[in-house]
Amino acid sequence: MLIMPTAIAGKTDIGKKRSINEDNFHAEKINDIYLAVVCDGVGGAKAGNVASSIAVKSFADTFKESLASAISSKFDEKEKKDKKAKKDKGNKNENNVNYKDILIASVAKANGDIFAVSKENKETRGMGTTMVSCVFDGDEYYAVNVGDSRLYIVDDKNRKLNQITKDHSLVQELVDSGVLTKEQAEKSPNKNIITRVLGVEGSVDADFYRNKYASGIFLLCSDGLYNYIDENDIIKIISESDNLEFCLSQLIDKANENGGGDNITAIIIKT
Repeated sequence: MLIMPTAIAGKTDIGKKRSINEDNFHAEKINDIYLAVVCDGVGGAKAGNVASSIAVKSFADTFKESLASAISSKFDEKEKKDKKAKKDKGNKNENNVNYKDILIASVAKANGDIFAVSKENKETRGMGTTMVSCVFDGDEYYAVNVGDSRLYIVDDKNRKLNQITKDHSLVQELVDSGVLTKEQAEKSPNKNIITRVLGVEGSVDADFYRNKYASGIFLLCSDGLYNYIDENDIIKIISESDNLEFCLSQLIDKANENGGGDNITAIIIKT
């Protein structure tokens, strides 16, 4: 049986310590395709909230335009080839879209839009944002990330939280090189130093992920969530209710109870 997402929801909160929310998100079902984006602005006084807002809108708009164009093109191509060849009847990917190219191009457009605005005045100069995005089509997911906002799969059956994306951060580089353990990195005073963001330069490299999935609950979030909630609490909250809005509220409340030292944003996709 083909497993597919059935619901998507997102929520953001300013937290307990910040005077402005620099996070933004987008969560949408487009026909049978699910699109989720979380951005965490960086730069503080340098308009991180502006950067994340531009990123989310630019990315989502570019993705949807490119997707519509790709599906239309594939449909026209199929119509022309119908009399010459038959499609594989077992192929679940009816859209047959190159999501890697679309996602990478959407990241590039968002990066360029932020960079262009950042040069307009000194208040926005140097602003940037992290980004994590995930798309579901059929029984596969496709994801991109820049910075330290994350994509997880919550394995509710085995009570595990699996991180899919890898942070672009100083402590992650130290973990990769063997200087720090994962546990040491989580307690490091340098854990908020990120090494890659959108908008600060004219171009940016995004990491791409693609895989099939059989089951699980997907979570996209900013560091204001995962830095203030224990993994076991995340699993417990998400696994014990099918009400996504309730789960999101519980996650945010828990992060705030534990200090709420940053803006908090999360999107949950239920399969």
